[in-house]
Formats: sequence, C-alpha cells, structure tokens
Amino acid sequence: MNLLLQGKNILITGGSKGLGFACAKLIAEEGANIILASRSLKNLESAAKEIEKDIGIKPTIIQADLAQLESIQNLHAVIMSKFEKIDGIILNAGGPPPGMLLDHDDEVWQSAINTNLLSVIRICKLFVPSMQGQNYGRIVAITSVSAKQPLDRLGLSNTTRIGVIGYLKTLSNEISKNNVLINTLLPGPTRTERLIKLNENKARLTGRSIHEVEQDWIQNIPIGRLGEPEEFAPLAAYLISGRNTYITGQEIAIDGGFVKSAL
Repeated sequence: MNLLLQGKNILITGGSKGLGFACAKLIAEEGANIILASRSLKNLESAAKEIEKDIGIKPTIIQADLAQLESIQNLHAVIMSKFEKIDGIILNAGGPPPGMLLDHDDEVWQSAINTNLLSVIRICKLFVPSMQGQNYGRIVAITSVSAKQPLDRLGLSNTTRIGVIGYLKTLSNEISKNNVLINTLLPGPTRTERLIKLNENKARLTGRSIHEVEQDWIQNIPIGRLGEPEEFAPLAAYLISGRNTYITGQEIAIDGGFVKSAL
C-alpha cells in the first residue's frame, strides 16, 4: 500500500533507537523526509548512517533534550527554517526510572513530567498551529500500556503516560476539524533497550536471573513472546500517513494481548 508519505516532512523524537528508530526506517522506506531528534548526537549519527545505507535516504538529525523548553524551541526553529512546514510528528521519549512512588523526590518527579508530559505539550503548542494553517497534520504519540494497566514499580510512567493521553485526546477534539489527526499508541512488553534495562534492574533487586524476569512478562502475554520494534512500526506509519483520514483521538495497544481489560 502506498501510504502517501512521499515528500512529507516527518519528525520523530527519540528516533535514534528502539521503537522510534523502527518507525523512522519504515517511514523512510515510504519516501518521507525524516527528521530524527534525540539527546545523543552519537546515536543520531549512527541511526542516520544505517537508514542511509539501508534505504538510500539521509535523515536530518537534530540534537535535542525534550526535557528542556529551550531545546524544543530550537528544534522547532531549525525544522521550520529548513523545511518551512511539518506534516507529521511521532512523539517518543525515554521512559522514567523505576521505583516505588513514595521513594521519588520532587526532582525525579519533575524530570519525568518534563520529559514525558511537558515535552508533548510544548511540541504540540509550537508545531500544531502551522498544521492547522495548512489544513493537514498527523501526530502519533508513543506512550505505554501502563496508561491502561499500571505496571509495578513504574509509577512515574503510569502517571505521566495517562497525562499525555488526556492532553492529546482533548487536543484532538479541538483541532480535528483542521484535518490534524492525533492518536496514541501503547506498546506492551517489547524487546527494546528500555525493557532490557528494566529486566536487569528487577533481576538485581530480586536475585533472579534475567531470563526468569523476562518470563514474568511472557507468561502474561497471550501470544507467548515479547514484541519486536519492527512489529510496532507499521501501525505508527499508517496513522502518521495520508492514508489515515478518519482515525483520531484513539489509544491503541500493541501488546500481544498483554492488557486484560475489554476496553
């Protein structure tokens, strides 16, 4: 299927690794102009090199710390100066650290809020008006199944991800008439660096092996295995594309059946 992404300018934050990178590769294959943003310039350069080698398209890379307002403002200025418009944004940021809620101090809470919630609010405030002006835009946020089914020792994520969903659902209601469609994807247990680190942390705390900890996830997934980033990317690519004309304001889990609720 032609996703009508040829020549579209698509920003992917957290696009140098994991789910963001898998989305970037697939969207690049569709002929979009990819803009990758990440805190690590080294990771950005490596990701861009791989995409150019495999697909023949050289992404634009912009180093940006989504926890910082000034960095987001610079990201917006650079993109609008170079491309003049933005057609789609995949909002993705690293998850906050694990731990028990009452053990986190204000500094840790503020960092999680800045990175995982305020970054979404700030990016939308800067980029959405131009989408409204051109009567076209697509936004896909990557959050977590923890927004539907809270995960143990991930209270920072459980809290901020729900905030993102509330904000984007409200925004989608306000701007869908401008052909700006917004959806949220909720990845379940997926084989990314984030999950590997969480498993290592739990293994240290419990004295169990990493394999045993991984099995804790798998036994709760009806499909019987972890997801892969490449399995997540196709739906993100569709929702960010011109083929999506009537899906907005939705929260969709990609989780192998991990979430047990009916809704």
